[in-house]
Amino acid sequence: MRIDTTKRISGHDLESPIEQFLDPFPCLFTLKQSVKQVLKEIRTKKNRALFEYFYIVDEENKLQGILTLRDLLYSSPETLLEDLVDTEVIKLQAADSLEKGLKQLAHYQLLILPVVDSEGLFLGVLEVSPKKQESHPHTSKFNQRHLKEDLFQFIGFSLEQKKWSSPFKEYRLRMPWLLCNLVGGLICAVIAEFYKTTLVEIVLLAFFIPLVLTLSESIGIQSMTLSLRFLHVRKIKWAQVGKRLFEEAKSSLLLGITSALIITAFYFAWSVELMPILGIAVSVIAAMMASAFFGATFPIILHAMKLDPKVAAGPVVLMIADILTITIYLTLCTMILRL
Repeated sequence: MRIDTTKRISGHDLESPIEQFLDPFPCLFTLKQSVKQVLKEIRTKKNRALFEYFYIVDEENKLQGILTLRDLLYSSPETLLEDLVDTEVIKLQAADSLEKGLKQLAHYQLLILPVVDSEGLFLGVLEVSPKKQESHPHTSKFNQRHLKEDLFQFIGFSLEQKKWSSPFKEYRLRMPWLLCNLVGGLICAVIAEFYKTTLVEIVLLAFFIPLVLTLSESIGIQSMTLSLRFLHVRKIKWAQVGKRLFEEAKSSLLLGITSALIITAFYFAWSVELMPILGIAVSVIAAMMASAFFGATFPIILHAMKLDPKVAAGPVVLMIADILTITIYLTLCTMILRL
């Protein structure tokens, strides 16, 4: 399927079955072929385009699995493909919509997937590539990677555009996440009510609330974005998650200390009292670290639950960051001022 990246994919095409967009696959082999036979066949093919995977079928042309070029090169010439094939293959159904197929490609970060019918017979592949072929077998890996990223971004844009095809759909998709912000703001107002005595006694604390909220929201979104990039790999190991969160804790601590020092420098333009600024500085550091930790963790939790973190993470991270920040800020300031 050639994609014209100057135009978005139409809604009609997205709703059409994948079988209308199939491409033939030139490197199809059977279970009973040997490595030697396959390599010889590859050499004789006129189309020597490089493929990430080769698809393996049985005698009835039913898809059985996949094989990589590495598997072929590092195996004995007499080895049969049935001894090498990986049977865990991601495949699409011919009756699936193009929209579903593109979502699968984007989810697994692949530009090609096999397509089968209801009986498992191999029909072809769904492959995406630019309409004007910008890639070449000898193009640098750097350019190939960026071409792939551009295609996925374009696919994502086209899929998102379909969601916003009418004002009602746009309202239905956006309002639930705005409600998160409304609920978060109301909860913050209720929390502030519990600490109104502190705010009345030290009015200066109220001046810094918008600043502290902005810092926490910003670092929460930054951490969330970094975690979304971290989730692009297919399989995530919990040891990697622990390392990611530990690095985020160190970074957020440094960012919090720097922000607290800058706020402290400007604080003395209003007051020379030490206890309020001590409360503000400590709460800024604690609130930023808490927001960063939640921002980094929440997308990983959604991913583990097989939910799409790109849709839900942002509004929820902002809501929780606001609630955590106002709670930490007013609680720590009250405790320090009573020392």
